[in-house]
Amino acid sequence: MELALGLVAVSAAVATVVFFVAMPRIGTPGRTTLFLRFAAVAGVCAVGSSAMYFIYTAGGGILSLVLGDVAMVLAPSLLLVAVSVLDGRSARRTSAAVVALALLVAIITAIVPLPGSLAVKALALALACGACAIAAFRADIDPLAPVRLIAVTTAVFAVYCVVRVVVGAVAGWDSLVYLVGFSYAPATVLGAAAVVLCGAAVIRLRFGAHAHEKEVECPNGSLVVVGDWELAVAAYGADRVHELVGQLRQAARGLDPRALEVPRGVELTIPDPLSTVSTCLKSDYGWKAEDVILLVDGTSTAAIRTQTGTVQRRRWWGLRRS
Repeated sequence: MELALGLVAVSAAVATVVFFVAMPRIGTPGRTTLFLRFAAVAGVCAVGSSAMYFIYTAGGGILSLVLGDVAMVLAPSLLLVAVSVLDGRSARRTSAAVVALALLVAIITAIVPLPGSLAVKALALALACGACAIAAFRADIDPLAPVRLIAVTTAVFAVYCVVRVVVGAVAGWDSLVYLVGFSYAPATVLGAAAVVLCGAAVIRLRFGAHAHEKEVECPNGSLVVVGDWELAVAAYGADRVHELVGQLRQAARGLDPRALEVPRGVELTIPDPLSTVSTCLKSDYGWKAEDVILLVDGTSTAAIRTQTGTVQRRRWWGLRRS
């Protein structure tokens, strides 16, 4: 009876967190609002998991352990959804995967005794953190530094979870090396640090002043960018728009070796850059008229500030979309 009630409770909790809180509102608020909503729920899950583990160690029973494991896995999973939303991607497919992963962990924790369920939870956590790290590394989000902080933090925690399972399986779950570096206490400390770092990154994404980023002047004001990003994503999808931006930057570098990557496009020093790049994209990359019409002069449209203002140089980590 306790097992059945636990599974029902977990299913209801997962469905409420992902669908009731976030899913019905997808497409209604802006990307930033939806990002903050998912990130906030991820933070609540991270804190709630620690509370559930404390209850379990105090004799709370299997239900508290199930809820703790599910909340722990939901925290990076929902952060993954948050990053995807902010990057202009649809949250529906990712959220469905989150629900499936959380329910799988709930069932395994409920029916498989420790340490087997712990190993499955740790691997599921590594999967969620790894996916979040990849999404953050590939994201084209401004400012870039907080997103990279999320990527590095989740990547490190993913590696830690995998090593935790390996050490437990090889050295033993009761071995000294596991107890010192990978038991509940050190895992909780590292998890808390990861939550703090990701929380700081979320706050910076919401309130961070772009002026603190390294800036470069655009003396010629020669920018070619995707003019209406939201409209382009709605029409083409985020993946296709990122692919188009990658091709735009590649074509620009072929025309101007001094070309710099800027948010949503590129800065060039050649004459009449919009017309020149558009011609190159049509002839060398097979762009159609409806693709080229997405591009605008970033200066004349004020899509990105130049001359009297600045644009931020993007530092890519070898994971460009192209």
